[in-house]
Amino acid sequence: MDSRNGNGGGFDWGSAFGAGAGLLSGLFTDSGAPYDAAMDQMQKYLKQAQGFQNPFYNAGTGAIPKYQGWLDKMQNPTDFINNLMGQYQQSPASIYRQQQALRAATNAGSASGLTGSTPLTQQIQQNAADISSEDMDKWLSNVLGINTQYGTGQQNLMNQGANSANALTNLLGSYGKSMGEAAYGQKAAQNNSTGDLIGNIASIASLFF
Repeated sequence: MDSRNGNGGGFDWGSAFGAGAGLLSGLFTDSGAPYDAAMDQMQKYLKQAQGFQNPFYNAGTGAIPKYQGWLDKMQNPTDFINNLMGQYQQSPASIYRQQQALRAATNAGSASGLTGSTPLTQQIQQNAADISSEDMDKWLSNVLGINTQYGTGQQNLMNQGANSANALTNLLGSYGKSMGEAAYGQKAAQNNSTGDLIGNIASIASLFF
């Protein structure tokens, strides 16, 4: 009787193939797959976080040259004010007030017989100068206020951009650390799998020899 036919206490092929199949299944197990899945998840959420932060970072970056230009214009305060005042135009309200003051002074001069006199002329000129100066001061105050708001706005954008840059830096640092740990674990698992592969091959071979 053939001792290899599975009868009479010979070599048990069925058991051998069953054990061999179990060992073979270990040969084709991808030990790095869990780490690949973890890395994919980390990349997914990193992109989402970057998407949240990038608009603030980009706005802050774009504000830097504008803020620098704003500061450069004020390096010489005299030139800065002179440039502003060169754009001044008397308001319609100021012109109207001057006309009203002139009419009132003229009427008063006619009633008192002082029309054309030096004191009346000086008073009319002073009233016109006071109204014009008040209008100019008001205009300059408004312009300086708007200018300050612009500089503050650009500075706020830069601060937001800096905060986003710090958040992205911390995020990338954590991501790099996690990816490094995952890569290390993946390599270690692959090395272990290589050792298991060699052991399984040896075990399979021992079943037949």
